[in-house]
Amino acid sequence: MSEKINKILESIPDKSDWSSTTSLKMKQDIVDWCGDRFKDKKVLEIGSHIGQTTMILGLLFKEVYTININPPDLDDVSLFEIIKEVDNTGFHRTTQCNIRNDYGHQFDNVYHITQDAYSQHGISPSIPDVDVVFIDALHTYDAVSEDIENSLLKNAKYIVFDDYGLYPEIKKVVNDYIDLNVLKVEKHIGWEKGFHIVVENERHFYDSEGLICSVV
Repeated sequence: MSEKINKILESIPDKSDWSSTTSLKMKQDIVDWCGDRFKDKKVLEIGSHIGQTTMILGLLFKEVYTININPPDLDDVSLFEIIKEVDNTGFHRTTQCNIRNDYGHQFDNVYHITQDAYSQHGISPSIPDVDVVFIDALHTYDAVSEDIENSLLKNAKYIVFDDYGLYPEIKKVVNDYIDLNVLKVEKHIGWEKGFHIVVENERHFYDSEGLICSVV
């Protein structure tokens, strides 16, 4: 499996070329941190875009539940391929999906939840309790706070934050939860603090690109 992960990582663009994805270093750091510990566990991804990070999670976890406001088959850029519809309440639509890749790996463990993660109806009740949550949706203080609260409702043991060092609002809300002794820092991941090129533009990362926290 490690060879397949390495080959898939080689096929995914880096954040320097595709601003909406996580950096290859961050993906590799997640792979290294997970190891084989979560092969029988579930993960929730809040904000999946086209499925590049989802693909890596699908190789590391038994089941992946990924939330996005756009349907998985929105356009040709999306890597999601619908296998079947699992349920549709009108507020939440769940589809089992494959993720296109060049190595013939069939993903049958990915469940795409089409919904607004910040809807008054809450996140889909079809999402079970999970061990890990990966947060990469809206980048406001209130939105990330809601993402954290939803993660706690799903009994997450770890929360992985993307863009922790890029958006001051994200860093502030995460640090506030750390100060409240709700979260504990486990590992800084991805690009380090400093200036990095993102699609020909220099961006200031005030801290590490990502952060892994355990739930206290």
